[in-house]
Amino acid sequence: MDKVFVIGDIHGCYSLFESILTKWNPEEEQLVFLGDYLDRGPESLKVLEKIMQLSRDYEAVTLSGNHEQLFLGWLDKPEELSEYYFNPKVGGAATVQSLYNDATFNIATTNLSVKEMTAKIQKEHSKIVEFVKGLRRFYLWGPFLFVHAGISSAVENFRDTKEEDLYWIREEFYNVPHKAKEIVVFGHTPTVLLNEDKSSNVWISSCKKKLGIDGGGAIFERGQLHGVVFTKGLKEITIHSVGLTSALTTKTIDLEL
Repeated sequence: MDKVFVIGDIHGCYSLFESILTKWNPEEEQLVFLGDYLDRGPESLKVLEKIMQLSRDYEAVTLSGNHEQLFLGWLDKPEELSEYYFNPKVGGAATVQSLYNDATFNIATTNLSVKEMTAKIQKEHSKIVEFVKGLRRFYLWGPFLFVHAGISSAVENFRDTKEEDLYWIREEFYNVPHKAKEIVVFGHTPTVLLNEDKSSNVWISSCKKKLGIDGGGAIFERGQLHGVVFTKGLKEITIHSVGLTSALTTKTIDLEL
């Protein structure tokens, strides 16, 4: 396809996700997800099921984020990692609550051990677990590289980036011009931490080779979920944005590449 529609970190916010999808044209636009589908927000299960359906029916490109890696790590080592994963800043407890899909279940008061929790999830949601295990690390489309967190700024071939950096890197990527030729489109770091005006708008680096699209819709009061359309051969991008406290908007900007 000549267009890509890329969506940033959803974090269990199904209502925002559903709203952004109303702007996607499946006949013209390849759908790409940058990862972090779960944790923090209340509806990780619905988000994951929808992304699996879009992957199956429309061959949507589904990347892994650091929160998918955390989820898999917790399933593997629940006794070691539960304290960290259930920390409100990480938000794993919301994912577990969602996966149980039971109004009577309360992670704070349950008598179940964390091993019993992970065993139940792996048994009842085996397809979801396998889907998360199979998520991609990156997606290259023309001059644009779509990745969750970023790449090593020191390498000329982005594929030489350590795998964990694709999910976790922050300042060492966005504060430094990278040597690789690709324009990197990433999530992971909320743009309120990148924009000088502290807004949740899409962030474009001064070198014009980095675009941050994690609007922090599940974290910040004025955060947004962004869906960004790239068109082959055009410098313009179209940005669809929606927040828990803001209506769906659309604007077009010139990347000035």
